[in-house]
Amino acid sequence: MSRAFFQRPLFEPLARRDFRLLLAGSLLVSATLPVHLLTQVFWVNHSYPERAVLYAGILAASRGASMVLFSLIGGVIADQFERRAVLFVCATLALAAHAVVAALMLLEPFGEATVAAVALWTFIAGSIQSIDSPARQASIPTAAGMQNVPAAVALLSISQQIVLPLSLPVVGILNDVISPGAVYALSLLTWAGILPLILMLRFRSTGGATGSNILANAREGLGYVRRRRALLAIVTLVLTIQVIGFPVATPLGPMFYIEVLHFTPTQVGFMGMAWGVGSLAASLSMAQFVRLPRRGVTLAVVALTFGIALIIFGHSRWIPLTAVSNFTMGFSFTATSLVAITLTQILVDDRVRGRVLSLFPFSHGLAQLGTAGAGAIGGLVGLAILIPVLGWAAFASCALIILLFREFLPARAEPTTVEEVEVGPGARPP
Repeated sequence: MSRAFFQRPLFEPLARRDFRLLLAGSLLVSATLPVHLLTQVFWVNHSYPERAVLYAGILAASRGASMVLFSLIGGVIADQFERRAVLFVCATLALAAHAVVAALMLLEPFGEATVAAVALWTFIAGSIQSIDSPARQASIPTAAGMQNVPAAVALLSISQQIVLPLSLPVVGILNDVISPGAVYALSLLTWAGILPLILMLRFRSTGGATGSNILANAREGLGYVRRRRALLAIVTLVLTIQVIGFPVATPLGPMFYIEVLHFTPTQVGFMGMAWGVGSLAASLSMAQFVRLPRRGVTLAVVALTFGIALIIFGHSRWIPLTAVSNFTMGFSFTATSLVAITLTQILVDDRVRGRVLSLFPFSHGLAQLGTAGAGAIGGLVGLAILIPVLGWAAFASCALIILLFREFLPARAEPTTVEEVEVGPGARPP
């Protein structure tokens, strides 16, 4: 690529070899996520249709429980150990855990009790991912350069959202053709690319966590956020969107299509594509207007937009309006995370970066954990009632948080610097 290409603000992080490798690895990791989430929904719906909503909620809750229990620990690990080594160990263990899940889904050795075994190994895989995520996020400033953080976060999001709208219809079609267990097993092939890409990284990145007291280190990170109202507002808004809104994305959203709108698996995949396209549009917008994700008011607007879109989605029975609202939910959900991560990367000190960033997968875990309760309620009252209620709750909660923390709205974060250490020849482009 020409030097002029790398001089464009959006593409400046790509001038750095380590960021290109980190980006490629993250893209492959992102490609596996919709396969795992959606395929498990199809599996329980195919094998145990009478209790599909409950079982899908349990599987999501197992992922959520692992993230709640291990995300903060993962943040401490990301600040205490070399982050490249953390990424490699996590990738190796994740491959083994997902292989066990695929075997259980294929063989169903315990009959209906296999759901419990799948939930256990999904918990283990989620625990590994909860340690991987803070280390991956905390590596961005060193791999890309602090001055390039907004563009780097946008590029990572764009790469992830490119694979999402492509993978969802493919997952739906594959589950129409072969068994869900076989689809899950196919996803293991991505680790043939993930592991070598991590081994090729050369940067060194370690935070400031010291000693063996994990709880003390975790408390230090929480205290850092609590003393800074801007960070506290960011984390609270993201937590609200995740906990109240995430169950609609998966598994309740696909179940809503099946039970209320009477979609086939292929139709579910294509409707899910609307969310994915919306997510991609959000990433492109934040990348095009790089100042937007540095502003508190942007976070408030996209959070409120998610609540409004979820309300419309829950009440709509007209397919075009459902698709538009699903697109808007994908846009605002992704924009909320993108703006929050950008602001946090710039506002925090590198010594606590992993621990603060671990609060985002922690909130994601709480959201997934809550899907078990949401699934149980949905089974009792019906998804046609539950999802609109979630929409109104999301909007009202975000509005209240914005009123309580309104001083963060005019906040603008500007990049500072972070120490960068790269090893090996060719670590930086000429």
